[in-house]
Amino acid sequence: MPADAETRSAPLVSVLMPVYNAEPFIAEAVASLLEQSFGDFELLVLDDGSEDRSLEVAEEVCAGDPRVRIVRERHAGLTVRLSEGLAAARGDLVARQDADDASRPERFALQVDYLRRHPECSAVGAGALLVDPEGRPIRERQRPLTHAEIEAVLLSGQGNALYHSAAMFRRADLLAAGGYRPETEPAEDVDLYLRLAERGRLANLPEILLLSRQHVTRVSNLRAGEQRRTLDAVLREARRRRGLAASPSRPVPAVSERTPTVECWRRWAREATEGRHLRTARRYAWAAFRADPAHPRSWQILVRALLGLRLEPIRRLLRGA
Repeated sequence: MPADAETRSAPLVSVLMPVYNAEPFIAEAVASLLEQSFGDFELLVLDDGSEDRSLEVAEEVCAGDPRVRIVRERHAGLTVRLSEGLAAARGDLVARQDADDASRPERFALQVDYLRRHPECSAVGAGALLVDPEGRPIRERQRPLTHAEIEAVLLSGQGNALYHSAAMFRRADLLAAGGYRPETEPAEDVDLYLRLAERGRLANLPEILLLSRQHVTRVSNLRAGEQRRTLDAVLREARRRRGLAASPSRPVPAVSERTPTVECWRRWAREATEGRHLRTARRYAWAAFRADPAHPRSWQILVRALLGLRLEPIRRLLRGA
């Protein structure tokens, strides 16, 4: 920490950015924060023992910006770094962003304004544009907007109703709820939201304010089975706290004998077709087909991408028939 950090007035927002081997993406991630239209924040770059040039790149982008603090530590895991960052944060509000994502320039301004106008709200997120490793658009994704909708999705285990990398929290509520719990990683975000929902309200803005980077090495790809088992435990505990019956456990994703790369390409092609980003869709549909031409799904996804066929209109047509 810079020697004069404690003497400067505390910013309104503290941004927590954990970093682990994010060299290809961190320049864009950091730049997107330094270019926010709302400037009253500090950025804590929390290195988790990166083995590449992530921090050197971050330092080059920051170029002595006094709002940035870079902390180097040994590899200990995401929740450990987030807990340390939360303890070091000086702002009344805490924002999150991953080192492979990027924020739109108006994100902080809109979220700060919302929290000022809604004192009952403990956390606010936003929609995201999914992009590929090179930043090509895949699909816009909006999350449910109201507290009731968000909590219902969280408790159902059907998906994450609030993008962690697009979230802004009240620090006092984070601390009162117990902060991050290392034992719930890699489902630490859902665990946190469910505990926060017992103290205050959760919300999402309708605007698309995050560029969410999709790549093969995402936790949801590499640790899918572990994530599902941990999430089931988190949901059982949350439902028990609320006096609700336990929901049935969902199947643990099978580990593919293949590299997950082809499965990611198929998913990106399918999502990009639905999102009407057909150039992206065709790129990944063709890549998946060339890698695995014997698989029926490779043919199906390629045809849909080439013809621009979305599933939802087809489903509506079949339902009408």
